[in-house]
Amino acid sequence: MAKIKLNIRQDEQIDLDVHQFNHYADIVEIQSWAELLESYLALKQDVKPKKVFLVLDDRSQAEYTSMHAQLGDQLYFDDSQYFAGIEDIGSRESQLIESNIVTPLRLQHYVQQLSHLDHQRSFASLAEKMQHYDQSDLEALIYFNQNLLISSNTEIMVKVAAVETEALKLAMLPNGYFSCDFDPFENFAIIQQIQHYGFEFIGLGASLLGWIKTPDFKADKIEDLIQDLALIYPLDSIHQEKMKALILENNYLILPYSESPQEYLGYDLS
Repeated sequence: MAKIKLNIRQDEQIDLDVHQFNHYADIVEIQSWAELLESYLALKQDVKPKKVFLVLDDRSQAEYTSMHAQLGDQLYFDDSQYFAGIEDIGSRESQLIESNIVTPLRLQHYVQQLSHLDHQRSFASLAEKMQHYDQSDLEALIYFNQNLLISSNTEIMVKVAAVETEALKLAMLPNGYFSCDFDPFENFAIIQQIQHYGFEFIGLGASLLGWIKTPDFKADKIEDLIQDLALIYPLDSIHQEKMKALILENNYLILPYSESPQEYLGYDLS
C-alpha cells in the first residue's frame, strides 16, 4: 500500500477543519492505481463522515486554473468585507481571517453555487464541446485508463471537508477555466451523470476527473455508460470497445475535461 504522509496541524490558531481542507495529507511512493485507491479508501475511514478529495494531476496547474475559475461570475466570492481596515493583507491578522473565517465561507459558497438549480447543466448539453477530439485525443482517453498517470515520487495531495455528497467534493477545487475545457458546472454535470453508474467521484486535477467503482456498479449497464461517454467524446466503435473492456476490468474511471488530452500521451503527470 502507498504510504500516507499526514500534515499535522502546527498552528493552534488555525482551525483544524480549515487545515484539513487546505492540505490534509499526501499519498507518497505510489506504485499502482490499486495502491492509490487503497490509500483513498483508508483515508475515507479515518475522516468519515467528512469526505476525501484527491488532486489527481499537475497540482500546481490545477490550483492555478482553479483560482481563475473561481473568479467567474457564478463562483466569485467577494471577501473584501472581512479585510476592511487591514492595510497589510499579508499580516498575521489577515492570514488568520482568511483561514478561520473566509475559507469555510468560500467553500460553502461554492457548494451553494454548484447546487443552485439555475446553474445546473444537463449532461446532453455537453455533447458538442469535445467533438474536436482527434484520434490522438481518443488514444489519450484510453491511455489514462490503462496506465498509472503519476511517477513513483509523486505526492498526491489530499483535501478533506464536510460536504453533503461525493459529487459536491468538486467545491474543494472547482476547476475548468479555459474556454475550450469543460467549466466547473459542466464538470459537475459529468460527475453527477457518471455516479448513476455506480462510480464515486474521488477528485480531479488540471486535466482529469477520477472515479472509483462502488458496490452499486452494474456491469449490465455498461452499454448505457459507453453511449453516455460517446455523447460527450467522439468515440468510434473501436474506442468504445476499448473503453468498455477497461471499465469492466478496472475499479476506476478517468476522463479528461481539457481541450486536448493528447499532450499527456506517454507522460507522467507529476
